[in-house]
Amino acid sequence: MIPTLSKSQYVKGLQCPKALWLYRFRKDLKPEIDPETQARFDTGNQIGLLAQQYFLNGVEVTADYWDIESAELSTKQYVADGHDIIFEATAINPVDGTYSRIDILRRVRGSNAWELIEVKSSTTVKPYHIDDVSLQYHAFTQAGYSIHRCFMMVIDNTYARDGDVDPKKLFRFEDISELVVAKKNEVEQRALELINVLASETQPEAQIGSRCKIPFECDYKAHCWKGVPEYSVFNIYRGKKADEIARLTNSYDVADIPADLIPGGNKQIDIICFKEQVSHTEKECIESFLEQLKYPLYYLDYETLGPAIPLFNGTRPYQQTPFQFSLHVQEEPESELRHYEFIHKATSDPRKTFAESLIKQCGNCGSIIVYKQSFEEGCNIKLAEALPKYAQGLIKINQRMLDLLIPFSKRWLYHPDQMGSASLKFVLPALTDLNYEDMGIAGGMEASRRYQAFVEGKLSEEEIVQLWNDLSTYCERDTFAMVALVEVLGQLP
Repeated sequence: MIPTLSKSQYVKGLQCPKALWLYRFRKDLKPEIDPETQARFDTGNQIGLLAQQYFLNGVEVTADYWDIESAELSTKQYVADGHDIIFEATAINPVDGTYSRIDILRRVRGSNAWELIEVKSSTTVKPYHIDDVSLQYHAFTQAGYSIHRCFMMVIDNTYARDGDVDPKKLFRFEDISELVVAKKNEVEQRALELINVLASETQPEAQIGSRCKIPFECDYKAHCWKGVPEYSVFNIYRGKKADEIARLTNSYDVADIPADLIPGGNKQIDIICFKEQVSHTEKECIESFLEQLKYPLYYLDYETLGPAIPLFNGTRPYQQTPFQFSLHVQEEPESELRHYEFIHKATSDPRKTFAESLIKQCGNCGSIIVYKQSFEEGCNIKLAEALPKYAQGLIKINQRMLDLLIPFSKRWLYHPDQMGSASLKFVLPALTDLNYEDMGIAGGMEASRRYQAFVEGKLSEEEIVQLWNDLSTYCERDTFAMVALVEVLGQLP
């Protein structure tokens, strides 16, 4: 049987048949893999290798990813040779040609039955994971394998590293057998539908909408959304509600939303400001907020990394570990700004030196202004738990924090150029002449990714020098942005 549809293609087709067709026939439209995506792929590969270390005496099917027939033959040979653990085991459904590589095929002890084990870098089982394994179950059972159970092997975020990473503790198993078997008939039908899509020379029609972002953003969104405004009904509504509004108005433009469909609260402010191109101000609320500021003012921002595989002893999967802070200090209303920064420029655990420098530079009095307090506050709580010596100083910093996000998230000040967002990346250029354009690092995820590459020894000396410069510029922009926004709030007529 000629292979026709893989499990990843099946999941893509469930989200949108058009995306599946474009994937197969319009290679020119697929975007290049950006550094963030590549980093996720690399993490997935690392996790896959660690998952293999969980098992003893496993053998791996090493055929090229495109050579499905050879992979299937190798799997059958390993089974015939009596192996109990087979990595990347491959099966082709002889009826419809669907095929699958399962991360781990494990024999049920003393039998000819098998277990399907799929490895994911997430900490929970997601709905599309069930679809993923359901197609694998479909391929393997139709190929003649007796599948006893199906498992997801996910990251256990309660695991704390102590020495070398321990695969036995990093992973946990979720039995999803009943959920997979319940989809048996659905998979047979949907697989046939998608195979027919791929057999057609004509691109299928598909309405754009929430499906383009759920469960993940489609690779072809930019292609299909060319006629959608940057600020659209999908910024106002979520999921199926956005699809319904677009259908009712026959438009994606926020300006076309009629009065009777405008929601209340913040969204109402957003839409009215956009339609009338005016700003919204609640001066009394802003004045009450500013009255809370106590000099000296400390404008503080962290950069963190939170890898799936913890890098330092005592840290857990995806735990946010701060490695850098920027601090702008203003002693009095008219005094000059002073700037301090800390970057841990070693591959060792940054937490102790970070905490020491932070406590020293933040002094003992005055407001500490952050943007989204829960983030820095949460980092400090974790630092205090890990470093009892510094716990008192860290908790005192938390007690002095004031969240600058509040005036903007509550819409006490809103400009239509914010396009419904209270993110600093939108608020800053909407209300000041500052922005994040043309910076070596322009977002927290990029800062985290590049710093992690440094810790893992993947950067050249030249790249490391550039990293320190880019990190310094980016984090300083975040704290200076807060200075500028407090000035804007204070100068409102």
